[in-house]
This record gives sequence, structure tokens and C-alpha cells, in this order.
Amino acid sequence: MKPSSILVIVAVGLAAMAGAPSASAQTPNLSGVWLVDNSIGGPQGGKMTKWMRQDPPFTPEGLAKFNANKPGKVPRQAPPAFGNDPLGDANPPGLVRTLVYPRPIDVIQLPDRIVQLFEYAHFWRTIWTDGRAVPDSPGPYWYGYSVGKWEGDTLVVQTVGLDARAWLDEWGTPFSEEAKITERWRKVDAKTIQMTITVDDPPTFAKPWTSDPRTLRIQPKTSPNGEVLEVIFAPMDEKEFNQRVRDPAGGRVN
Repeated sequence: MKPSSILVIVAVGLAAMAGAPSASAQTPNLSGVWLVDNSIGGPQGGKMTKWMRQDPPFTPEGLAKFNANKPGKVPRQAPPAFGNDPLGDANPPGLVRTLVYPRPIDVIQLPDRIVQLFEYAHFWRTIWTDGRAVPDSPGPYWYGYSVGKWEGDTLVVQTVGLDARAWLDEWGTPFSEEAKITERWRKVDAKTIQMTITVDDPPTFAKPWTSDPRTLRIQPKTSPNGEVLEVIFAPMDEKEFNQRVRDPAGGRVN
């Protein structure tokens, strides 16, 4: 065997051990730090999402929960000091709310799983890609239990077992513990990913619905968002912020 051939075999083996795809791999590599692109139209950068511009297909039960989470007649009409947003007490934001928030996500792609490190609330999530089935009775977990598979250039992720005490977004959209979330992560090119979220939750919504596509851009290591920083919801910090900013802004006297 030629020395060059031996080097190729060793390089491929090392790449596989490190979790990097070999030259013959067909699945895209999603590794890197990604951030929602705020420079384009659509539901970017925390703007109102499609399912809030057009009311989602609530069941009567789901609509009642939504109205209970939504002070006033329009989203966020009441000051946060008088709202019931779980984040106001430093609770975890949960999976969907974390995915749509414009903070960096560090993706680490391994042979049997994909790990996502979220700057928002400084949490991690595992997407199993080893062929296992979605479990029947997981959780409930704040970030659910996620299983992924590749369909061509798209990573399809199914998540179940979500803790229904969280909200889907900052406008108070609820869900039940029966909710099934499907994400589709398509790598458009080396610097771009498009992602959609589909919510299937019969107790809350009359039919499944899908978000507008969200565009994420790769962040160079030397850029301001090129690494994930520590952003933790510490109860003592949230309490201080409420007393110093949120309550006075809302007119609440402690």
C-alpha cells in the first residue's frame, strides 16, 4: 500500500473518531455557532411570528389557556410587572421559546447525536441520531426528549415530553404535555440554515401548524457572536431586576 493511501485511511479514521463527516458522507455538517439573521424579513429577531399575526387554530381549551396567559386584548398589553410570564420568576424558557429567540446556538455534530448549546438561559439539548425511536412516555422536561433523522439535506427532529408550564413564545401561546414538535433544519449553504417548527398538539390546537422559515447564519469565531456566553436566569438577579426596572416601569409599588 502506498504511503499516501495510508495517510488517507488514517485521516478518515480520525475524522470519524472526532465526529466529523468523512469526504464520502452525504449528510451536511451543522457544527458551528449559528444566529438568527435579523437583516431579512419574516419572524426574525423576536418580531411577532406568523402564528401570532394570524391566530393559531386553537381548540376551546387552548384558547382559554391563551387568554389566561395574555393580559388585555392584545399580546403584551399589560406591563410585564403585572403579567404572568414564567420568565418573570427566572423559570427556564423551554425548547421552542429558546429556538426562536435571537441568541447564538452552538451546534456540535457527533456520529450518534447532535448537541446544541444555547446561550439563552445557558442550557444544552441532545438530539439523538443513532436510529432510536421517539419514546412513548418521556418527561416532562423543560426541553423535551429529541430524536433526529436525516432526510436528504434536512435534519428532521421530533421532540416530545415537554413541560407544559412553559410558553411557546413571549405572547403566552400555551401547549399541553401531548405536544409533538417537529423541526426541519435545512443547510442551504456553508453559511446558512433554514429552520421551521411544526406544532402538533390536539388538546390545544384544532390542527397542526407550521412557523414561517427562520434563517440562521454561521458566526465567525472572531465575531461578537462567535462564541456562546453565560446567560443564566438566576432568581436573585431576576428579583433585583424586577425591583429596579420592571416593577417601577409598570407602576407597581412594592
